[in-house]
Order: sequence, then structure tokens, then C-alpha cells
Amino acid sequence: MSARQSGSLDVVLNPTLNVSNSAVDSPVRIDAAASIQKSTSSTAPARDIPATTVRALVLGLMAAAAYSVANLALRGLSRPDGGMGWDMWVAGTKAFPTFFVAIVLLAIRRSRGQTSFAAWSFVWPIAVAAFFNQFGGNFAFQVSLSKIGLAISVPICFASIICSGAIVGRYVLGDQVSIRTGISIGMMVASIVFLSTAAQNRAAVLPTVEDWGTATGVALAVFSGLAYGITGVYIRKAVRSQMPVAATLFLFSAAGFLMLCPLSLCWLPVQSIAAITPAEWATIAVAGVFNALGFYAITHAMRHLTISRANVINASQNALCAVGAVLIFGESLSGFALIGIGLTIAGLLTLDRR
Repeated sequence: MSARQSGSLDVVLNPTLNVSNSAVDSPVRIDAAASIQKSTSSTAPARDIPATTVRALVLGLMAAAAYSVANLALRGLSRPDGGMGWDMWVAGTKAFPTFFVAIVLLAIRRSRGQTSFAAWSFVWPIAVAAFFNQFGGNFAFQVSLSKIGLAISVPICFASIICSGAIVGRYVLGDQVSIRTGISIGMMVASIVFLSTAAQNRAAVLPTVEDWGTATGVALAVFSGLAYGITGVYIRKAVRSQMPVAATLFLFSAAGFLMLCPLSLCWLPVQSIAAITPAEWATIAVAGVFNALGFYAITHAMRHLTISRANVINASQNALCAVGAVLIFGESLSGFALIGIGLTIAGLLTLDRR
């Protein structure tokens, strides 16, 4: 968005007039020119973007880039034969950097005499949303990566986020579902159909990929998007009201690190954890650090951005993750997959951003 430029009015004096007349008329002409220019400027006022909005847009772009790096790292940690325990361990350990940063931020607030949490009646719904986000979002998304890959999981998840966020935001935040938003949701549903077909075709040409596993991966990608979309509404509600960002970070990361990691030990042998290579630990650290950066950036951005606008900015994840999946992990993109990704991006651009 750019400010409008108003034209200026140049007054040209008649060269046939004598010097005395020019001396008398010049102030009148200058005053008239200034009056006309002021009138012209008033009809086309400059519209500047608030600094807070610019900062929120920058934070949104930073979040999209950070989440893309985190998703690529999580794709590198996916194991088709790792089992539920491994996926739960990865989803839990990646929350540790965010958990650590949240504790530091809360300690700083306490040292300054600031409140750390809101009233319990306001905290417990956010805590429930955090639990749902970790189990239904992060864990389900990690399993879908091992089933259908990154290039298809991310756009399916994103399409589901848009649909669920628009519907839940309508009832929780009172956001209006405009005609443009309805068209966008229709595109998202169509993109899920194309991407699901692409995943099934991929399973047909890869004998090592079981069809039930593909269906499970698609369903989990859709479900993770539902979880992210619903909890995103509650995150926005929290950070724009009484809940400090540090407290929100703490609740969401604690639900992952303090719950998923212990539960993963029910399925993942201790020997498997001891056998994790230094390269895998480094990849887990990269996923965790960039996930923390993305989460911190997006929670601050949501103070000044609507959910629809934040999701439009995050649309770059679809392209970045698709390129990374092809170049780094050798995933193939069929015509159905490209159409599905294109519909996802088109739907995000069509989405009402007011």
C-alpha cells in the first residue's frame, strides 16, 4: 500500500506585465495557488501504513520463513518405520527451545514486577487449546510427514487451517465470513481433493507405501490443520487481551515438552533414544529453535493482524516447503499436486484480509 501523491499547481506569471504589477499581483497569485493546492491535497489525503502494522507484517514473514525451516527439519526426522513413539518424541522435544525461552521471559516479567498470567478463568481455555494443539496439531502433522511427505502435507494442512480458522473465528471472535472468504474456503476444499489424489497416485507407484498409510497421512494432515486453525483463534484471542505472550508461549510449549515426551516412552524404547545420532539431535535442535522463532514472531504479529491476513502471509510456506521437498528430499510433484498447491495459494490470495 503506498501513499497517494497529490499534484502541485504551478503559477506562471504573464511576461507582458510590468514589474510593478507583478510585485502587486504576486502575493495574490501565491496565496491563490496555496489555497488551490491545499484544497487539492485535502481531496486526496495521504494514507500511511501504521508502524505497528508494518512491524506485524515483517514478523509474519519471519514466522513463515522460520516455520518453513522447521518443517524441512521435521521432514528430515520423519521415519516411515519409526512408529508412533518416535513421531511423538520428535514433536515433544522440538517444543523444548520454546519452553526454555518462555521460562526466561516469565522470569524477566516477575523480576520487573509484572503479572505473568491472567486470571484462571481465562488461562484454562488456553491450556486446553495448547493440549489440543500439541496432540492434534504437532503430533498429527509429524505422523503425516512420514506417510505422505512434506510437499503434500503442508498444503493440505494449510487448507484445513483456513477452513477451520474462518468458521471458529466467526463464533469465537465474531469475525465475518464474507463472500470472498467463502470462495477461498471452496478453493481450499478443492485443493484437498487434488492433493489427496496426488498422494494416492504416489502410493500406487511406490510399492513400499501402503494405501492405508496414505489415507491415514491425508486424514492426519487435515486433522492437524483443524487443530492449528482452532487453536490459532484462541492464540489471537489470548495475545490481544489479558494474556502475556510469554504465558501463551509457556502453556503451548509445556503441553508439548512435558506431555508428549513422557508419553512417547510408552512406545519408544530407551535404547532407541540412546541410539539417536548427533546429526539427528542437531536436526531436532534446528526444528525446535526455528519453531520457537516462528511461534514467537506469529504471536506478536497476531496482536495487529487478523487471522486471515496472517494466513495469507504464511502462504509462502507452501512454495518454500514444496521446493525444499523436491530439491532436498527428492519428493515428486505430479500434476494433481501442482494443481492442489496452486489452488491453496489462490485461495489464500482470494481470502478476505480485512
